[in-house]
Amino acid sequence: MEINKVYSDLKEIYKGKEVEEKFNFTFEHRNEKKLLINFLKKGFWSIMPFGFEGDNILAFQLIPHKNIYRETPIVSFNNTYKECFMFAPNIKATIPMANLKFMTRLALIQELQEEINDAVVLSKSFFDYFGDGDLEFLKQFLLSELNQERFENADEYKEEFYKEFWTHYYDTSENKKAFELFDKLIQGSMYLPEFEDVDTDYGLWNNYIGNVLAKRAYSRITVEDKDKWKHYWRCAQLPHGFDCDDNSFEKYTIHLGHSSFLLNSISESFDSGWESEEVKKHPLFEAIEAIGKIGGYAGDLHIKAAVTLEKEHNDPIGCWNALISASYWAGKRGDMDLVEMCWGLAIDLSRTHGWTEIHNVLSKQMEFYYHYKDKI
Repeated sequence: MEINKVYSDLKEIYKGKEVEEKFNFTFEHRNEKKLLINFLKKGFWSIMPFGFEGDNILAFQLIPHKNIYRETPIVSFNNTYKECFMFAPNIKATIPMANLKFMTRLALIQELQEEINDAVVLSKSFFDYFGDGDLEFLKQFLLSELNQERFENADEYKEEFYKEFWTHYYDTSENKKAFELFDKLIQGSMYLPEFEDVDTDYGLWNNYIGNVLAKRAYSRITVEDKDKWKHYWRCAQLPHGFDCDDNSFEKYTIHLGHSSFLLNSISESFDSGWESEEVKKHPLFEAIEAIGKIGGYAGDLHIKAAVTLEKEHNDPIGCWNALISASYWAGKRGDMDLVEMCWGLAIDLSRTHGWTEIHNVLSKQMEFYYHYKDKI
């Protein structure tokens, strides 16, 4: 039994082929069943795996109202941090982004240049499977005469490369706004957007930026909580376990962090009197308070909040995010009963609201989970 059809199909298409050297990720792993069951036990049923980058799992992030194969980002479940981080804006960008990670030294880039023609040929089946895409941008980037001088000092230009790849593969106004914000954060270590800018839509960057700004707000020790609350509150409502950078923001490239560290830090401010009545009455408020107050918090109050958001607030997206957060905390504490409860509620939610693709993925992956969970 395989975890989903895409994973099974790609594994069969590339069986026996030297994928890892060309793509810098693969569709098979010697411990694949163990890795797949372990990420599910950590509560990350909301992603759909299709490959491996070392011991990390590459997957589609399931997002309501977005087509899985065309509109959702690719995330990497990091096997060390046990959290997910955005890897690419879409499936078409996955191979280029995997190659981009190695554009830090001339010798590595020269290896990519030597492999690019073979990679183009090998990738045709990948792009045919998903119905669109190619490696033309990656090939031109690697072979362009204009880039050769930059490649000689690649480490100095790697952040520029990162921005150029994102600009090409996620060519949207939201991406442009995100990098404009990144520039301000890098240029001014004390910079924090005004409240009226907090609700700006950054598209696929919303999770990451919400976490980054909460961390930046928390680090501003001379600023009172009442002047930070909107950043904290936005972060609190995000699905926990995704795109958390708990370091100081200094570069474009997503740094890895722990959601638990960041949420524990800001939750301490959720009973300091700065909150509006609207925030205090929100179903998630009690859950966020509990993160800092209850030792070994396992997400039960996030489940309660999720149910309330669906039944009383008619907010299925808020419910979905709360279930993901609940499952993150349950998985972190090893509470499989709560992980499975969240998963089951998410299946019910997706059925109720006609999220057919998501419902099918969640159901299929649950079959895989129950088949192997006690065997590995």
